[in-house]
Amino acid sequence: MFYIYAFVINCILRTVVCQETAAPYDIRVDHYKVDVTKDLVINTARPQISWKIAAFNDDRNVYQTAYQLQIQSRKTQWDSGQIISKQSLHVSYTNLDELHSTTFYQLRLRIWTTLSNESSAWTEWIRFRTFMFDIQTTIANRASEFMWIGSNMIPRNEFRKEFQVPGGSPIQSAVVFISGLGYYELYVNGNKTDLSRKLDPAWTVYEKRTLLVSFDLSTIIKVGMNAVGVRLGNGWYSREQNTFPMPPAQPLYGSPRFLFYLKIFFEDGSEFDLGSDTTWIGRQNAILHDSIYNGEFVDSRYDRPNWSQIGFNDTLSLWLPADEMPSPLNKTLPGHLVMQDMPPIRAGADALHIEVSTEPIGEYLKPSEFGQILGGKLSDGGVLKPIATWSPTIGVQVFDMGQNMAGWCRIKLRGPRGVGIYIRHGEVLTLPTVTTKQASGEVYTENLLGATQSDTYVLRGDPAGEIYEPTFTYHGFRYVSIYNVQGEMALGDVECPVVHSETTLKGHFTTSNPIINQIQHNIQWSQLNNLMSLPTDCPQRQERRGWLGDAALTVNEALYNFDLIKLYINFLHSIVDSQGPDGSVPDTVPFADGDYPADPNWGSAFPTIAWQVYRHYNDPEVLYNFYTNIRTYVESVHTAYKSTGLAGLFYSYSDWVPPPPEPRVNGSLASSFAFLHDVSLLVNISQVIHNTNDTAVYLALYQRLAEEFHQVFFNRTSNFYDDGSQTAQIFALALPNVVPNNVRHFVLDRLVSDINQKDIHVSTGILGTAFLYPLLSDNGYHDLALRLITSTTYPSYGYMFNNPYENATTLWELWNTPFEGPQMNSRDHIMFGSVGAWFYSHLAGIDFDTDSIVIHPRLVTESNKHLLPKVDCQLNTRHGLIHVAYTRDATPNSIRLRLHIPPNTRARVIFEPLFSEARCSRIIEGNELIWLTDRNSTFNKQNLELELKTGSMIAWIGSGKYEYEVYWE
Repeated sequence: MFYIYAFVINCILRTVVCQETAAPYDIRVDHYKVDVTKDLVINTARPQISWKIAAFNDDRNVYQTAYQLQIQSRKTQWDSGQIISKQSLHVSYTNLDELHSTTFYQLRLRIWTTLSNESSAWTEWIRFRTFMFDIQTTIANRASEFMWIGSNMIPRNEFRKEFQVPGGSPIQSAVVFISGLGYYELYVNGNKTDLSRKLDPAWTVYEKRTLLVSFDLSTIIKVGMNAVGVRLGNGWYSREQNTFPMPPAQPLYGSPRFLFYLKIFFEDGSEFDLGSDTTWIGRQNAILHDSIYNGEFVDSRYDRPNWSQIGFNDTLSLWLPADEMPSPLNKTLPGHLVMQDMPPIRAGADALHIEVSTEPIGEYLKPSEFGQILGGKLSDGGVLKPIATWSPTIGVQVFDMGQNMAGWCRIKLRGPRGVGIYIRHGEVLTLPTVTTKQASGEVYTENLLGATQSDTYVLRGDPAGEIYEPTFTYHGFRYVSIYNVQGEMALGDVECPVVHSETTLKGHFTTSNPIINQIQHNIQWSQLNNLMSLPTDCPQRQERRGWLGDAALTVNEALYNFDLIKLYINFLHSIVDSQGPDGSVPDTVPFADGDYPADPNWGSAFPTIAWQVYRHYNDPEVLYNFYTNIRTYVESVHTAYKSTGLAGLFYSYSDWVPPPPEPRVNGSLASSFAFLHDVSLLVNISQVIHNTNDTAVYLALYQRLAEEFHQVFFNRTSNFYDDGSQTAQIFALALPNVVPNNVRHFVLDRLVSDINQKDIHVSTGILGTAFLYPLLSDNGYHDLALRLITSTTYPSYGYMFNNPYENATTLWELWNTPFEGPQMNSRDHIMFGSVGAWFYSHLAGIDFDTDSIVIHPRLVTESNKHLLPKVDCQLNTRHGLIHVAYTRDATPNSIRLRLHIPPNTRARVIFEPLFSEARCSRIIEGNELIWLTDRNSTFNKQNLELELKTGSMIAWIGSGKYEYEVYWE
């Protein structure tokens, strides 16, 4: 007994030797997060698997030493055996036999780490299946069985089919492949297959790439009679959406249609197929009209609750055979049917998964210190409840959701049969004026332009009440106005599910400065509201396009906050689909608005998104897959440049929407900036994929362009660029090796003096603003950057929620939104959200090198530490959770910094001086002195580095938890 006690005590004291290695967690197959993916389908015969390594709180320098993977199906088994490797990201399936099409598999893995000589426990078996890899060929060869069907003349948007499944052998599995354009919903044996899945499939360039979705129906389809139903909506396939606002518009695709392919496998090896053909029957259901912009008109008297059940018989509707419809694909391109390889749009709780704490997890920052946040919480379950209601006129009731959002409302209604209820949505309320077109306190809708954002619902007269929730539309709004209300409605009669592409919140950033916290809140909500299978510009007015400029500027911010690799890879494919023979791309993807070729700062989305996805996920496959098309795009701008030089390289937008009355900067300067920026990215990308020839070619091109940029745009008389504006100086300074060293300080001084002359305000549009904050922080003006971001006077981020007119819970499109007319004043635009990346990369200081994490919080000087004395940031990276928390409140001229670095990686931690000419006098880590210096000697226990040029201290650390106290004198 003594021996056992002694052994246990020894194990507690020496955890590294005795503890069992925990099983790996957060497994990802082909980038899908398996613990939140309901039905994991992959579209590759050689998937990549990634995982994270668990470690106990006090374990440091934990690395994986080996792993073992097992994958099996009913017919095959593969065991990698023990692979001696540190690799835990993008580990490829290396069996000689590729995974088979339309097959269910399961995998598990275990690892060995430096914590123990013993392996971890195996993970649970993870179930996944493969897509039908040859589905396009199969459908083409059996065109009479699997055809696109719908309605040519008589309106029909609800289709059904009953069928008999033979009973000679038990069902092994049943999977369905479906595409319904513009949108569809699938019902089997009376039930919708996935309740929270909405607005499927994703919007693509349909004639080039139409997406198929697969559902596992193995537990739903039965031997004997079954029934299947499909509802169709117009979506982006509709003429109504595609003809606005201006040419060039999308093709006028036509009326909705769908393709359906059910495949059943039996235990005895036999198969049964069912496809979409003209034996299906259809009718016009209760949705008499649906439009993304203009909402729905629903007459619930047309509802048939049992329409997709077996044996349904409808004596009140006209059900007619379906018409064969042309395929949306262009056969000469050729177009392709492919799997929708990304998470769907979802509504409510299933739309957002949360893998970080939404409160500080250290003890430096208390909840009472980060102030009251306006708006809804991301952690509240994905459904917003109204915070107030009132009746501005008789029969009208307005509800305030408290947060500008994208989605719709689920409304409890009561009233006589045949009464129509009219619902309008808007971002702000009408102010009382003499000339107002609407009563005070009603929803303002003029800024929606051509979009009505309205739903009409005709009551069926259910005495128990009825619930209306839209099916094939979405709205951007904070306020909901309900007309023709039959009696007073209660707050509980309205709730609004938040709708966006399914994703995971992986970043949480909060500080002791409530202004920064509100900006972070507004950025995250604006980003989510603009994730609708592609990154859009706004969710409310008659636009909602995939503007490349917005996507380029915000991808870095978006990937700090949310797990979006699949969405951005799909968007990159859509850019390729929209690319012209000369390599040019349009301003919007799919092309529906703007110019073609794109303004270079908009087209820059192509290389920028690919590069940022690589940075955040360390997956070079993204760069390999898109490199040729990216290079062709850059060459299209290069071709234009050859005709004009940088001096004449002007496209469309320049630095879009600076604060009035500031003018936009020289358009050729802006376009030249984008061209150089992308050539520089092409150099970086070619280096990663080891294309040494292109690296040399584009490095030489960049060097020539850098010299030309300076020669063309630098004003030698005034020692600044172009007209001396903030944006002109930002463009030059943000490009590597453009500004010669002997004039760099003049250009910086010009930028800083202009900001100061404007009482610490910007004069920048979306481009200049995106590059301004990192530029100031990296060049000795971090205090000024903090003063800018914490300003609450016009123009500033803080002014959006500190003004006499409206308090924003999302980002405005314009700095001066309240003063503009209705033509362009969205309250939910993401394009100014670029500053959110700076919060993580500079305020918290988290960035990425190829093989390490960089922790380098930029710090205001001691005299200005009141601007930002405390920061608490969590970021769940590809290796695990990074936690950075610091406080400046402990002792003057010091910082206390807490870090958590995940296993299987290392970090370079940089402590920068807290004031000019400061010298680091001592560093304590975990109550142990590790650095001490005076005039005569230096004590350095952990090989810390002193960077002579900046005076910063650098520490290289492995995984684990650390607490530093750093003192300066």
